Amino acid sequence: MAQDFFRKPSEDERRDFEDIGPYKKKGAKIRFQEKLGKVRLEAGKKKIPFFKKAAMDDFDEYYKEAVKKSLRIHGYVKAEEIKPIKTDWDRYSSPTQIDFIEVVDIRDPHASKKHPFDVFVKTYRYKYHGYGVEGESNMSVMEEEQYAVSRARAKYEGKEEPKLESLAEKNSWDYREKAKEPETTGDEEVKIDVKDAL
Repeated sequence: MAQDFFRKPSEDERRDFEDIGPYKKKGAKIRFQEKLGKVRLEAGKKKIPFFKKAAMDDFDEYYKEAVKKSLRIHGYVKAEEIKPIKTDWDRYSSPTQIDFIEVVDIRDPHASKKHPFDVFVKTYRYKYHGYGVEGESNMSVMEEEQYAVSRARAKYEGKEEPKLESLAEKNSWDYREKAKEPETTGDEEVKIDVKDAL
């Protein structure tokens, strides 16, 4: 019967050791996913929309090209040669890329169980340019539970609804204001006062 013996290598033996096994470091894909998770968490804390799918699609396009190039050069994928993509994370939550669609009240079953009244949470719906049907939302941001509970409690007790503005509502105005701005065609006439120009 054969037995496997394992001995921890000494310092002298480890000095010249080179691991020829599979790539052990974090590849570009893992680093991208970790950063994506952190950015999404920050957007969630700020209560602003962040479109994950567009970021993933952009990375996947880049990664497929890098893999093809590595295969063409080496005959196999050299993971250490695939460099991380430089990503403009703000693009995926920018008011120039995202349209505000609507505000919808949605019953929160979890919060409603904790109180003797139904709690409806305001959900701010958005659409990212180039994804989905025009006029339909494909991402949403929910307000904090405490604001919904305050409104529901006031309604239940027959009091006036509190004038509280949640962080999700405050941040939605950046996207709403952009929707109200008239689009310029570049053909508009510009008047300049000669005195101001000098």
